[in-house]
Amino acid sequence: MGKKRSGEVIKNQGTIESFREYLDDKELSDNTVRAYITAMEQFFSSFGEISKKNGLDWKRELREKGLKAKSINIKLNAFNSFCGMVHDDGSKVKTMRVHQATAVSNVISEQDYKKLLAGLKNDGNMRWYYNIKLLASTGARVSEYVRLKKTDFSRGYSEMWTKGKIRRIYIPKSFLNEADGYYSSFEPDDFLAVGRDGDQITTRGVSQMLMTFAARYGIDKKVMHPHSFRHMFAVQFLRRNNNLSLLADILGHSSVSTTAIYTRMTKEQQQDEVNKTINW
Repeated sequence: MGKKRSGEVIKNQGTIESFREYLDDKELSDNTVRAYITAMEQFFSSFGEISKKNGLDWKRELREKGLKAKSINIKLNAFNSFCGMVHDDGSKVKTMRVHQATAVSNVISEQDYKKLLAGLKNDGNMRWYYNIKLLASTGARVSEYVRLKKTDFSRGYSEMWTKGKIRRIYIPKSFLNEADGYYSSFEPDDFLAVGRDGDQITTRGVSQMLMTFAARYGIDKKVMHPHSFRHMFAVQFLRRNNNLSLLADILGHSSVSTTAIYTRMTKEQQQDEVNKTINW
């Protein structure tokens, strides 16, 4: 079956909720789940069923619309995940090749990080002081970070299923020592990163609060996103411990080549060096 005729009932629309439950079991971030659901709703608004031909036709349409390869791949990954759910691996479509960046950008500087923590402490906002310091001290993905619990704090690490494998996330001794008193009243099954009501914070909630703090403390919004702190963790780690393979393991990268980007200066640092060096 090819493209749907206008007004045709989408045969597989009822499986969207099943797909949402399937993705929830994969423990993906809220943003990823939303992106995948939206992608499949878009697919089913044009195509009547999952098939290799329809997948390839959709890929071609997305390219013709001028979408970037990274954006297309998000949609194709959603399509392939749906294929996995319905046990139709034969219909999966290859994603597009994405040019590998040579340097990371929009990374919060050590100076701005300290400025943020100082502002939170001065305001007496110790909940977010420790929320952010936990994120920056572990190098965890935000989807992993929001799942850390007091039991993990007590033993100094967490082991969780993420991106198709069990990965260990270490909580450093420096953070454990500083935050011990703050978390002393938490129950073993309590989440460490919590919102105002004491409940587990969402990945979207983390992003929203970072935007609020960017405005409050005069920090560039471009560097105030959850993944920025993972980048900062990697950059600072390599400055203090030049062991790339160890960092790859800590970050949960399947290949050292992915981690190698942190051996280079950030784009902001490159700009600073150009400005300091060139005066002719």
